[in-house]
Amino acid sequence: MLNIFRKAIVILLMMSVSACGSYLKKQGQQQSEQADSTDDFSQQIKPAAKTSAAVLALIKKARVDAMAGNLDKAMLRLERAVRIEPANATVWHYMAKLFLQQENYKQAAGYAAKSNSLAPNSNTNGNKSLIIDNWRIIAHARYQQGNIKAAQKAQERINKLQQQ
Repeated sequence: MLNIFRKAIVILLMMSVSACGSYLKKQGQQQSEQADSTDDFSQQIKPAAKTSAAVLALIKKARVDAMAGNLDKAMLRLERAVRIEPANATVWHYMAKLFLQQENYKQAAGYAAKSNSLAPNSNTNGNKSLIIDNWRIIAHARYQQGNIKAAQKAQERINKLQQQ
């Protein structure tokens, strides 16, 4: 029963991410040279264009691991990616998602907040989607921890960002 509930939460989270504007337009030829054609990030937060090939490869492998249920292996790959690019907001975001999936709500909220602190303050769609999704993680984590007021504040932040 808990496993079904966990899968439902993950599916709802993924649907909310894709429904709220995380769909990104295809990047130019330079982006396609960096990433493999099987590396489709269109339904999630896309790594920044300046992300190194090594980190992109680790993200791709972590994603495959996570989809196969190997969350610990996926986390190890993302930890390695953070060691390579510690200022990469997207990698911190993916780690926050994994912590949320593992029901480690304190870590999920902390890593999402770290990702927000590293995200450029420009209003580009990718950055805005990243920040909104991080606030969703924080809201969900706070709610699961029983901190309803903090979850509501996070949701208010989401609503404000979506109106901008």
